Amino acid sequence: MTREYSQKEWDELISKYPNGTPMSGKVCEQQRYGVWVILDELPEIPALLEIIHFKINETRPGYRIQFPNDYPATGTLLETRVLAWSANPKEVRLTQLNHLNWSHQQFLHEQASEVETNPVKENENM
Repeated sequence: MTREYSQKEWDELISKYPNGTPMSGKVCEQQRYGVWVILDELPEIPALLEIIHFKINETRPGYRIQFPNDYPATGTLLETRVLAWSANPKEVRLTQLNHLNWSHQQFLHEQASEVETNPVKENENM
């Protein structure tokens, strides 16, 4: 059952379980885009492990994952990590990929730096 969180409670959860935090849970539903996981630590929060974050992508690069054969089955126990939290109280995204948290953080840092050094000027091309 999904619980409603206030923004303050949500922000506290984000601080307590920052990106990269290991999480374990059980697959509760398969969809073409990924699987929904009930986390041991946060069972009331919807947690999505999208297909692009499946471990098989790291172990078999270039392999085209097939639905539902290559998806973790309902009831499967998974070891994942927090990839990202929704800004507003809604859901958490997960990953099984070892390299992704660092690359995602690096990408966000580079994007923020680029915006600071190259602000968009209105009517620049007019």
